[in-house]
This record gives sequence, structure tokens and C-alpha cells, in this order.
Amino acid sequence: MRDKLIQKLKSFNALPYAIMFIMALILGQIAPYNSDEIQNFGLRTGYWAAILIVSYMAWTIIEKFFAPRLNWHYFFVGSLCNFLMTLPLFGFILLLNLIFFNLHNTWLGLFYFWLQLAITCQSIYILIYVIISQVVKTGVDNQKNCPPETTPHFLKNIGGKLLYIKSEDHYLRIQTTAHSKLILYKISDAIKQLDESDIEGKLVHRSHWVAKSAIESHVKNGRKNLLKLTNGDQLPISATYLKTLRSEGYI
Repeated sequence: MRDKLIQKLKSFNALPYAIMFIMALILGQIAPYNSDEIQNFGLRTGYWAAILIVSYMAWTIIEKFFAPRLNWHYFFVGSLCNFLMTLPLFGFILLLNLIFFNLHNTWLGLFYFWLQLAITCQSIYILIYVIISQVVKTGVDNQKNCPPETTPHFLKNIGGKLLYIKSEDHYLRIQTTAHSKLILYKISDAIKQLDESDIEGKLVHRSHWVAKSAIESHVKNGRKNLLKLTNGDQLPISATYLKTLRSEGYI
């Protein structure tokens, strides 16, 4: 029980309520729809806060029911939910008005009041939908226009051009044109990131990966095949990778 309560509190989104609180303060200040008849600013703000919270909760409940069941464009689903939300909201506002105001309405007057409420709510919904749609569209466009991140994570904050990496027990030796650095990292994870990057290179040994641009020549020391690199280092070539390196023009 306690764990469920903690989980609910963690998943609680306070942003809508913070926005409604700010809106209630603004509405309490400007006092539209003759709400200035409520002289006390705190009560007037509470009046608008109650309307906002009830409208939000009613819309959320209705939307959760209809959204999974209607195969419509979301604008029309939201519009229907918004229309249905005005029914309980209308009753709640009438109750509040009976508490705060001395009102005597005819049935026709009540109908016009509900119609005004429905039009106002629908106008607000359309405005919010257009704004959110534009924000989402802008975000998607920006994401499309941004070039994909190609630098491997393990090379972040490491200067120079990558020459090779090699495994040293549980560590990874990173050799660049600038310096050599030892980090705690799996070579398999590093190679996976390199394969997804724009750095061209190959595994030449089970514990060595070399950038193609770093290879100067293929040399032999007796029966051993070695790669001579542009920085003067020499790395072993495993017989397993020799054929692939030759066919792809590495050596």
C-alpha cells in the first residue's frame, strides 16, 4: 500500500496544477464575468481555481474513456471530450454561483449560459491545440534538421583524431593523435558505437580496433603480420581478420 502511494506520488504531474494556479491568480485579479462581485481576492481566486480544476479533471476522465475507443483524429476526439466536459462543469459552476451570487435564471437563461460556456471552452481548446501542435511540429522539424550525433560516447572530451583502441584487461586504451588514455570500458561496447559512427575502421585482432586513416603499411616480422600506424606504433593482425582487411583495402 505504502509502495503504491509512493509510486503514485512519483508519477504525479504537478505541471497542469501549477499552470491552473497561475491562471486562477490572473482570473482572480482581472475578475471576468462579473466575478468582481466576490470582494475577497482569495475567495475570488479560489472560485476560479475550483472551476479550472474541475474542468481539467472532468476532461481527463472523459478523454481516458473515449480516446482508446475512437479511431478519430485526435483533434476531433479532444473536441468531443471538451463538449462533454461542459455538462458536469456547467452543473458545478451553477452550484458555485448559488453559493457566491444571488442568481435567479430562467431555463432559457440557463441554456444560453451553457451555450456560452461550451463556445468559450471550445475556443480555448482550439487555441491550445493549435499552439501545442505548432510546438510539437517545430520540435520535430528541429530534430529532423539536426545532424545525427555520430561521435561515440566513449570518445567524448577526448582530444585528437582516433588512431586505435585496444583492450587491456577490463580497461580500454584509447590512442589518438593527441594522447593516449586508459578508461574503464568494454571494447565490445566501444566497437558497437564505432560501427554506428562515421569513423571508418576495423577490428584487426580480438583486442585491437584500428581506424583506416591511421594505417600506414602492412609489415611482417617473421611469421607475424603487423600494422604500422601513422604515429609509429605497430599492432598485431590476427589471421582471422587478414583476408577481410585485404579485400576491403586496409592493407
